[in-house]
Amino acid sequence: MSKQKSSSRFRFTGASMLLSGLMFLVPALNPSMAEKASVLYLLAVLVPCVVFLCETLLARMFSLDRMLVTLSLSVCSAGIAALALSDPDVALTHSLRCAAGIVALLAGGIMIRTLSPSLLTSVCTAFLGLLLLAGRLLTSTLTFSVTEIAAAFLLVSFSSLLARQGPVSASLLGAAAAALLLAGGSAPDALLWGIVILLLLFAGDGRLAVVVPSLAAALVLFFCAFNLFPAGVSSPGVPSADLLASIGALGSDVLPDGIASLGTFSLFPRLAGHYGLIFSGLTVLLFLPLALRGSAVAVSSRTRFHALLAMGICLFLALRTLAGVLSFFGFLPVVGPEVPLLTASLPDLCAQMFLIGFLSGISGRNDADLAEDAHLAMLAK
Repeated sequence: MSKQKSSSRFRFTGASMLLSGLMFLVPALNPSMAEKASVLYLLAVLVPCVVFLCETLLARMFSLDRMLVTLSLSVCSAGIAALALSDPDVALTHSLRCAAGIVALLAGGIMIRTLSPSLLTSVCTAFLGLLLLAGRLLTSTLTFSVTEIAAAFLLVSFSSLLARQGPVSASLLGAAAAALLLAGGSAPDALLWGIVILLLLFAGDGRLAVVVPSLAAALVLFFCAFNLFPAGVSSPGVPSADLLASIGALGSDVLPDGIASLGTFSLFPRLAGHYGLIFSGLTVLLFLPLALRGSAVAVSSRTRFHALLAMGICLFLALRTLAGVLSFFGFLPVVGPEVPLLTASLPDLCAQMFLIGFLSGISGRNDADLAEDAHLAMLAK
């Protein structure tokens, strides 16, 4: 069984390395890309080597979940490839952002092993998350996004409060975060945050006394988002479906100016324009096994805190992916968030990789607990 497991892992790693290399090697062989071929060849060598290093050495050294690491790195590789065709130098810069994201993933995997649902953890993470959101309101000169970083801190605090203190304190924290997001003009982020904490409240405490007030608070949040803060809910200026219809063939290229009108940091429109809807759709589908694996990690967690945190991370990533894709095709009346990991924003990318590192660390701790149980059972015999 162990040999079969190692063989499947080797095939999975080899397939991800081959795909990440071909995404840069095939465009480099195009005669029209002769001036940019050197950077593409460099990326075709570096990206598979980093994937191999992370999936074998680093994942084993830090006891991370190899499947989660592989899936996240595959999506990051697709984001680099989305920039490589239009501007290889920018793609090389984005690869450095992905390297910083890998460091954040390792930090998350290490930190979750020592993180406990104590009152100190809840207060510190809640303070940092609310401080970032409040600072975003007070400081108009802030040039980078802090919403994802704040959401990561608040998700840890919410899970800790719900696991240890109960639903009342966790609900107060969730309401405060949603109010700050609405006041900052991030109505889509506030709606996604409200859905995540509502589902976590249902999972953590399904009593009627908790469900009814939570539903009432969710209705108030939706009313405020669409009526009191209309500036945060704006319609997309350029329907991406019309843009893709003007392309013609699925694999044809799009000018960077036309793609940039859909969002400065979003890489999913570039990926769809350069590589077509089929490849970009398959890339987005990688979030399905990632969410399923994260759900399995949540179910097998020994502690309530780890189970709620893993479940919240899965919901957070899955809902953002769904909202980003639906908004891209014009099915939502709002400008949705970017697809996770397919962003050129360094803070957002690091925050998302940090959360995936949490998932990987929880999975490694679950495996360690199972190995300890097997050892104790063997000693008992």
